Amino acid sequence: MQSTLALTLALCIVVTLPAGNAWSVSLFSGFNASGTKELIWGMDTLNDPCRKLRILPANVLYVRNNDCGPRIGGYRDLNCDGMVLNLSIFISLLSTMTLSDAYGLSKGPLLQQVTQPVIHGEGPHWDARKQVLYFIDTTGKSAHKYDPHTGQTAYTSLGDAVGVMVPVEGSLDEFVAGVGRDLVLVQWDGNSTQSRSTVLDSVEPDKPGNRFNDGKADAKGRLWIGTIGYEDASGVRPNEGNLYDYSSETCKLRTSVTGITTSNGIAWSRDNRHMYYIDTGTSRIDVFDYDIATGHISNRRPVFDLKANNVPGYPDGMTIDTEGYLWVACYLGSRVIKVDPRDGRLKLSIHLPVEKVTSVMFGGANLDILYVTTSRRDLSPAQLTLQPMAGSVLAVTRLGSKGWPANRAVLCNKYYEQGSNPSLTNSQTY
Repeated sequence: MQSTLALTLALCIVVTLPAGNAWSVSLFSGFNASGTKELIWGMDTLNDPCRKLRILPANVLYVRNNDCGPRIGGYRDLNCDGMVLNLSIFISLLSTMTLSDAYGLSKGPLLQQVTQPVIHGEGPHWDARKQVLYFIDTTGKSAHKYDPHTGQTAYTSLGDAVGVMVPVEGSLDEFVAGVGRDLVLVQWDGNSTQSRSTVLDSVEPDKPGNRFNDGKADAKGRLWIGTIGYEDASGVRPNEGNLYDYSSETCKLRTSVTGITTSNGIAWSRDNRHMYYIDTGTSRIDVFDYDIATGHISNRRPVFDLKANNVPGYPDGMTIDTEGYLWVACYLGSRVIKVDPRDGRLKLSIHLPVEKVTSVMFGGANLDILYVTTSRRDLSPAQLTLQPMAGSVLAVTRLGSKGWPANRAVLCNKYYEQGSNPSLTNSQTY
């Protein structure tokens, strides 16, 4: 009887939620009509006509599956519409236990909320030296550190919108960050109440509405960082941004690509012959031929088009695993997708209980935890009620994939000798 119930739960889960407590997390696993594997957590309420969640007066959460065809576990005729299993099970978000564990299905992936929400989380970077995760809150103008060993998170204010922050090679307390339109050297121990900032370079003085967005360092420590055009309630002004690279040889930012709308995810193939790149405005993942010795890019071409493949949302942050697959956050799409850039095929779709998924990075001692940053910016109170984890860092484990150690940025020595007067900003622990 228990195994039958477990199978039923894997197909259509209903949970009675005690009033006033945290939401539960439940996992579905199966294949969609195109044969792409899907992992679906039960709080995903958005952008998928085949799954609608409802809150009943008795705080019962249930899934309605409108005969989606070959879907969950290949059960073509499954129809869970209106099916209610009154199980009276409560599972805290802050625990790694899921319904799969409770019913012996413990081999599947786990989802865990590991930080409290910020406004617009972005730019996760796993520091293998310290075994901590750095990330930023763009709207909150702050940089954050999450320590999985203690569960504590610390942050420091950087005074303007932050796009990305990357640790510096050879230092344990220095970072290079995109703050506003400035490239900034940040000195911060990750625990104290102060950080120190020194401006290294600035861009686009004729476009005061632009700002730095995402970025990463390549295997030589060369920093790639791009800008986003002016953004308001109507969206981002198109083709106003640029993609830059900075190396210790040039000691300044060099324009590599112009006419960018929203510069976002970057990743490199293991042999450093290809650089994958996302301009969110194109709804595509592109690839360049890459010369690691010079940083020269050429022959830009599309790898995967979200719209053409009926993937909801917009491509945002990105990372690559040891098998060469790209993992891409889908902003306004409630998911992370896994793409094979060699043949342009969608391999996996992970549906998450938040709408605004911003970026991804593998971390942990074995680099097998997928950390996912999210946003709650501009969500209404009603939306936040349905997405209480929005703005948090989520950790997905037991995916069977691993990432590479993240590269650190290499800076010019002259910045340590001739840097401008630093400004002090406050930080605190929460």
